[in-house]
Amino acid sequence: MSIIQSKRYIKKISLVGDSSVGKTSLIRRFVVDVFDDKYIATIGTKVSKRDFEYKLPDKTIYLTLMMWDILGQRDYKKMRTQGLSGSHGIILVGDLSRPETVRALEEFWLPEIWETLESVPIVFVGNKSDLVTADAPSVVDITGIARKNEMPLMLCSAKTGENVEAAFRKIGELMLYKDFGGRKPEEEPNQESLAQAVDEIISDFCEQYGDTPKAMDIVDREFRRANVDIQGPSKDALLTAIEYLSDVERDIHGRDVSEVNKLRRWKMIDEAR
Repeated sequence: MSIIQSKRYIKKISLVGDSSVGKTSLIRRFVVDVFDDKYIATIGTKVSKRDFEYKLPDKTIYLTLMMWDILGQRDYKKMRTQGLSGSHGIILVGDLSRPETVRALEEFWLPEIWETLESVPIVFVGNKSDLVTADAPSVVDITGIARKNEMPLMLCSAKTGENVEAAFRKIGELMLYKDFGGRKPEEEPNQESLAQAVDEIISDFCEQYGDTPKAMDIVDREFRRANVDIQGPSKDALLTAIEYLSDVERDIHGRDVSEVNKLRRWKMIDEAR
């Protein structure tokens, strides 16, 4: 009987395009499945998060998408460059009811992405498909741009929800394919490196909690609950323990703080080699 393995990835994706094309609304629809008719202008960069699960024949992939809503005003190049830096994938968004925003994807945004990043997966999204017909000039234009650049295209509506989740799932699939198809899988961390990660996780939790003796009692309780062997820990047990610690922090510090702390501790395990 083969053993099904699991792997957790954290990927940063950036949504890019002109102002008011619907980047914020697409993320809002994807994360909480709610559309707000009142547009809220993006100031700087907003980061949102959602988890995905992909089942492959020999493993289950847990993918956390960190979605960066990049400022659409063209005057703020330095701010956009900082936001784009480190992205693993890009969703390029045009407003199908405003053809000029579709043309800008090829004329302005693609060159800027290529100037900032090395080769990364890109998905074109034509948003507000509920406002145009299938043969509208903007639909024809974005189809041609995507085909010419050999990149996937999704016609979406943040208002109705059409294809929104499919677009985010598509960029996730492309990033995972790049990992599995374009390079050798990363080696799993050994027990020595995981033991070092245990020390870092415990130290980090105690620092964030503030009361070291009480924090150590919590760590001991949650590590036992997760079946963590301090001397020879397994990766899966440590990931479970991190989830338990995050639950404790959510009740104390709130969801946002607990999620940030959890992501930092996942990275401690990913960097254990």
